Amino acid sequence: MQRFTEAEQSYRAALDASPGLAEAHANLGNCLRRLGRIFEAEAHLVRAIELKPEFAVAHFNLGVLLQDREEHDRAIAEYRQALAYRPDYVEALNNLGSSLRLQGFVDEARAAFERILELRPLQVEAHCNLAQFKTYKPGDPHIEQMLSQQHRLPSLPREGQVRYWFTVGKMLEDASRHEESFAAYAEGNRIKRETTPWDEAAHLDLQRRIIATFTREKLARHELPPSAAGPTPIFIVGMPRSGTSLLEQVLATLPNIHGAGEITWLPETLHVENGDPGADGGAFPQTLAEYSTEEYLQLGRRYIERIRELAPNATHVVDKLPDNFQHIGLIHLMFPNARIVHSMRDPMDSCFSCFSRLFIANNLGYSYDLGMTGRYWVSYHELMRHWHDVLPAGRILDVSYEAMVGDFENQARRLVEYLGLPWDERCLGFHQNRRIVKTASVAQVRKPIYRTSVARWKAYERHLGALSDVVNDYR
Repeated sequence: MQRFTEAEQSYRAALDASPGLAEAHANLGNCLRRLGRIFEAEAHLVRAIELKPEFAVAHFNLGVLLQDREEHDRAIAEYRQALAYRPDYVEALNNLGSSLRLQGFVDEARAAFERILELRPLQVEAHCNLAQFKTYKPGDPHIEQMLSQQHRLPSLPREGQVRYWFTVGKMLEDASRHEESFAAYAEGNRIKRETTPWDEAAHLDLQRRIIATFTREKLARHELPPSAAGPTPIFIVGMPRSGTSLLEQVLATLPNIHGAGEITWLPETLHVENGDPGADGGAFPQTLAEYSTEEYLQLGRRYIERIRELAPNATHVVDKLPDNFQHIGLIHLMFPNARIVHSMRDPMDSCFSCFSRLFIANNLGYSYDLGMTGRYWVSYHELMRHWHDVLPAGRILDVSYEAMVGDFENQARRLVEYLGLPWDERCLGFHQNRRIVKTASVAQVRKPIYRTSVARWKAYERHLGALSDVVNDYR
């Protein structure tokens, strides 16, 4: 009933009566975790295991706590212990697979999800988890197993229904059943769009204000020092699904470069400074427009201190939040030594990839409608064209996804040269890097370079008129 405070009192009463009752320690630990009292919770779960080492549920719940705390190695060990005592523990298999996936152990993660389906062939969540690691062939029994579960959709929460349809779309696409695949993607997007707001007018107004504020004359007024103390930030920007994760994975393979992923610290810093409640509201960016050079640099130092704490020994830190393309003018003023890498991709592929991908966060509301995604792409494209026009030549490095996968080594060398770093052959083995990846590309960056995503949209061309009508003049 989620009455955790009363539950805590009952478990403590049980322990007063029987201090060595492992089940009470385990349940109290789980209750305290739900109350946010993590360290107390951990102590009781550990005590339950000390009293009863074969207590699979206690191992599982300790794993959940550790996974929430992003201590994935310890979480994996606890899930394995739970499975050692209860090999058919489906929840432990599922969480083990999720932790292994984050750590980059793709084959082991896939095996965990496949084991669930051996035990419960019709479990929808296991099919959803497995789909990102598996390429389905025509006649694969998993496809029909998943399709047979449509009658259960009304009983699933809306997020479960959305996940179901995106997974079915991916399965059917792999099996070249493109008509059915598009219908599934469209249904998933329809449901998701109902619960994911997007204020298109506010976004377009923000883009116009950024262009009007950061003119060539404005940017040229500030004489920036040649360097700054602290790790050099590398900002990878672009559309989602344009290859940003691939570029970060390549760079993070270099020694002394830390890949921080999609951190939101820069927009948070800017909007707190601005007193602005959100990225598309208030007076941003005008209230930052008249800062002195020193005030911009001070803003940059504040951000640098945060990334220094994140990676104390790194000489470079990659921030690959794609939406930072909106902040390139401020990046130029705040970080004289920053590197800005622009990931580019054919808008038909980039936008359709957004449409066919269920994102974890709810901040990409435009991506669940093809026409809206196309208009977002056009606004991004025009802003990037503005930055190239007003910033010094060479300030931004454009990297084409199609060129990257077609001529990988030369493009990777070009990228490393732009950073001013020596070439390292380890970049060619980027897919073997075991760093944690949390974005939608978690499975793709574990693979060697592949070209199958180039012109992927063509199989769906007859359904993409709302997108192509918007972007074709810019391709």
